[in-house]
Amino acid sequence: MSRTDSLLGVRDQWTSRYLGVDEAAAYLNVSRRWMYRESQRHGLPRYYFGGKLRFKVVDLDVWAQQQKVS
Repeated sequence: MSRTDSLLGVRDQWTSRYLGVDEAAAYLNVSRRWMYRESQRHGLPRYYFGGKLRFKVVDLDVWAQQQKVS
């Protein structure tokens, strides 16, 4: 396996990961409160596992790109 393949594997592993509210808020640089109150209103895909709110990293990236203003 080449170094590039190895790095891509790490990236793929990270982007398919689910984050908790605190991690997702830090990833987007918003407050924990915003994640609970505003994420649904702003169209962020959300998941519930075991009664806990989760966010997929790849979904956060796609959503952030859609928020781009020119």
